[in-house]
Amino acid sequence: MKVLLLSHVPDDPDGGASRVYHLLADGLRGRGHQVTLTHQEDIGLPRDRRLGLLARRTVLPRLLSRAAAAWDPAGHDVVMASSGTAHPLFRRLRSEPRRPLLVNHVHGLTVHDHVAALVEAELGHHRSGPANRLLTGPFQVRWDLAGARSADVTVVQNLRDLGTLRELGDLDLALVPAAVHPELLRAAEGAPDPAQHEADHLLWFATWEARKGAYYVPAAFRAVRRERPGARLTVGGTGRPAEQVRAAFAPEDRDAVTVLGRVSREEHARLLGRAGVFLFPSLSEGFGLALPEAMAFGCAAVTTGTAFGGDHLSDGVDARVVPPTSEHLARAVLDLLGDDARRVRLATAGRALARTFTVERMLDGYEEVFTARAGRPGERAGGPTAGARA
Repeated sequence: MKVLLLSHVPDDPDGGASRVYHLLADGLRGRGHQVTLTHQEDIGLPRDRRLGLLARRTVLPRLLSRAAAAWDPAGHDVVMASSGTAHPLFRRLRSEPRRPLLVNHVHGLTVHDHVAALVEAELGHHRSGPANRLLTGPFQVRWDLAGARSADVTVVQNLRDLGTLRELGDLDLALVPAAVHPELLRAAEGAPDPAQHEADHLLWFATWEARKGAYYVPAAFRAVRRERPGARLTVGGTGRPAEQVRAAFAPEDRDAVTVLGRVSREEHARLLGRAGVFLFPSLSEGFGLALPEAMAFGCAAVTTGTAFGGDHLSDGVDARVVPPTSEHLARAVLDLLGDDARRVRLATAGRALARTFTVERMLDGYEEVFTARAGRPGERAGGPTAGARA
């Protein structure tokens, strides 16, 4: 099978969206398929920073679809792109008598991210500029819908997105969860037992933004440290200057907060194998890879019921799954810190579950999507389906 993967994000094997493409490309090649993988750098965005940003927010699908002509999309069996960013290409290819299967991949529907950001801004929890309100959010919401309507099949990573797209009508839908990176899974096999993790060491790995629940972490940490003064928090992957993140915390807590820059995969694994509790209070997620990654190492998770947390975890069984408020986060953390046996029990169960999200499982899902629809591109399946193991 000849597959063309059109990623609209920068090339980063360790980044969430790009990582899915890299793992899929490498895995499919390992199974004997021919795969061409492209990224945002191949699209031809304006070199001027401001013009490039404007292009990404307003005309990215047009630029990606135009650039795709260089890779002979009609000469492939499958063409896959994410978040509707190839919908002009898909519409053009649909009119050709012999064409590839057109796959729209959804990392996470933008409408949920956009609404979460608007609500947080309305509550005064963060600032949302005119560009985000008027350009970035609305344009990407429209691209998502255009991508689903122009593709032969849309692959989603969580049940909320599946349900949302079902409401659009007669679409062919498949649910394929993402995978924990195999190098992290291998490293996790040698990680200390959860009982050996440092209980009072809390960990967060996510961009410091509204939809990730960043606003709720400082107040939750303040409440935790009132009862557990020795608690400390390590924050990574924020995409913000360390002092800006640290300034969000109460002055008396800042010395207990470590904000990391970019870390190697080895350092990331070392941190995951040491921390007692992993915080993941997201308001909106496509899958939330950071959560199962941390759980695979034996971190006890405190998360919300979005994406991975809502689809696969049960409160009090393999994680603490709570509403996204500072009060709930603090109570859940203190519950684990005050009962070491419970922390270890939840971490052990969560570790076993997280390690089932392998690349092989993800590849099986995509191969099933591709092969089940091979030879009949454009033909609707008569309604939504869960075309892979959930």
